[in-house]
Amino acid sequence: MKQPLFVIQPSRSAFWRFALGTISVLSLLAVKGLLDRARQLGVDVPASLSWQAAFSFLFLLTALALLGLILSFTALREQIWDWLERPIRARAVTRGIGAVLLLTAITGFSLLFFTPYIRRIIGTEYEVRLFIFWMFSLVGMWGVKMLRKQTSWLAALVAVVLVQSALHLVLVHLSAVTSYPFSRGWSETSYFYYPSMFLSEEIYGQAFAWPVLHPTLHLLLAPPYLFEAPLWLHRLWQVMLRFLFVGLIVPALLARLPLKDSGLRGLVAIWTFLFLFIGPIYLHLAIPVILVLWGYSSRNTRRTWIVIVLASIWAGWSRVNWFPVPGMIAAVLYLMEEPVRRKNLWAYLYKPALFFVIGSLVAIASQRVYIALSGIPDSAYFFTSFGADLLWYRLLPNATYPLGVLPAVLFLSLPLYLAIYTALRRDGAHWHPARLVFIFGAWLVLFVGGLVVSARIGGGADLHNLDAYFVLTLIVSSYLIFARYRDESRARPKPLSLHWALVLWIAVTPVWFLVPRNAGFVAYDDSRASAVLEELQHYIDEANAAGGEILFISQRHLFSLGLLDSSPHVREYEREELMEMAQGRIIDYLVDFRSDMRRQRFALIVVDHLNYNRLGRAYPFSEENNVWVRRVVRPILCNYREEVFFPADEIALYVPQEGERQCP
Repeated sequence: MKQPLFVIQPSRSAFWRFALGTISVLSLLAVKGLLDRARQLGVDVPASLSWQAAFSFLFLLTALALLGLILSFTALREQIWDWLERPIRARAVTRGIGAVLLLTAITGFSLLFFTPYIRRIIGTEYEVRLFIFWMFSLVGMWGVKMLRKQTSWLAALVAVVLVQSALHLVLVHLSAVTSYPFSRGWSETSYFYYPSMFLSEEIYGQAFAWPVLHPTLHLLLAPPYLFEAPLWLHRLWQVMLRFLFVGLIVPALLARLPLKDSGLRGLVAIWTFLFLFIGPIYLHLAIPVILVLWGYSSRNTRRTWIVIVLASIWAGWSRVNWFPVPGMIAAVLYLMEEPVRRKNLWAYLYKPALFFVIGSLVAIASQRVYIALSGIPDSAYFFTSFGADLLWYRLLPNATYPLGVLPAVLFLSLPLYLAIYTALRRDGAHWHPARLVFIFGAWLVLFVGGLVVSARIGGGADLHNLDAYFVLTLIVSSYLIFARYRDESRARPKPLSLHWALVLWIAVTPVWFLVPRNAGFVAYDDSRASAVLEELQHYIDEANAAGGEILFISQRHLFSLGLLDSSPHVREYEREELMEMAQGRIIDYLVDFRSDMRRQRFALIVVDHLNYNRLGRAYPFSEENNVWVRRVVRPILCNYREEVFFPADEIALYVPQEGERQCP
């Protein structure tokens, strides 16, 4: 790996002091985390040799790191550095040892927390996990240096951090691939059920309305139905599609950047991949980004318009807040790549303005076409976001998202802001002010828009509603760091020379969000799950025999994938759609639901266990829970009673109340 030219390398002393200081801080934090965990588990530390050994190791490591740090400010400094670097200079050192260290480093963290016992003991302790990740990174750094002595210590460390993170990310997502028959989360069943709506005649024998939520996502998830794939393959299909489409943004962006060094290009590619997943951007929303990045050309206007129109059509079928995004990305690419050459500013600005306006109009028209084709009886179902409550407190640390949306997005963005500031401080005087105003105006619109959508009830639990903002941040910062832009000076800009600490900060930022996540396959009792399926089928057969309708509010994939037989199929009131209508106050939909519950339309309802409990803000998703309780749970429990509950799978069966009805 050649020396990255855009990095101002640390001095020998600066780098090793940073390494020793980081070890000291993280090991002390790990001590705190272990003490907290010991209290939670009720461990008597003085009586446990294993816990004593763990604390002794951490205290010893802290003492040695602090001692080295203190002595580094004395005449012994160079001797300490020589001692730390001795392994790569020893004659007995072989490339094989370096390879073993590197392999151990990049796989060790993931494999360690792949172990159920380790996950149970320290899997929830963030400080401990961060310390372990860092120590594996340092081990890998020595491994890289043994393999390639010409690589700088900083480049070796960054490479191990990024590769280790990428492997962990892949394993985390692959862990979701299982044959467990029931839904593994609130909305997972919708990822199996709604794709079947596009093939409903083949699957159910009759045509049903297409999905309201994320139509293009479910369209992409439909192909496994063409060959009757098992459930585990549907899960694998989702994971592989996400890797594919989010991953394709990386070469699409890198193709626009002047990165000649293969080593640097590889590190930037891995970091970009991680950054997009931390955001995160949904797989179906990656497609408009790919189209515009690959297709936009300042020299070929026709091709540019084709990709803007295609990307906007896709955005129109995808999500309301993405309607203007393809045109905005194209406009920003134009503003970054094209300097103002004319005296008439309007002649320069009309093209990016048209990109934005026409792209947005195409997306709006595309959505109207989908609504007309979908078979959904009321177009209001597609605009639930506009009637939903805004929970502004979710932007700050709260029970639903302890980091808070605003602090998290600023933390993730801050090092890129600093890089952008560095670039503009150097070359900003050569930019026409109008270009900067419109570039950062688009950036601000996506930032504020993402915050508003995140504050909407049902959001604010992560950063995915700021995905368009993150994409634009990535494009602008990449163009400025690697000098892809053209300013009005007519001189060819040079890549930035960033301080090594800022480069390291940018590199490790995704780690903060990735380290808490566990990779590990969840074991389940296949015989128990089969028994539950058999019992469910028994209740379904009884209801069918009596001529009653059966409503699956949850677990609809059980019959879309043929794991259960339930005929005829009821299209209304799937859980995610029902929740969306409840949050968006779609009155006609909710009136129909209450009416169907009151007249006990269904002989059997399959849903998760229902509790009539209202929660305060000290609990995660309290407002969502309260909306669900008021507008969904209460109408059910006033007219139905729980017949059977399968707690291990969170499935309950409800049958009509008899006699005088009781409300909670």
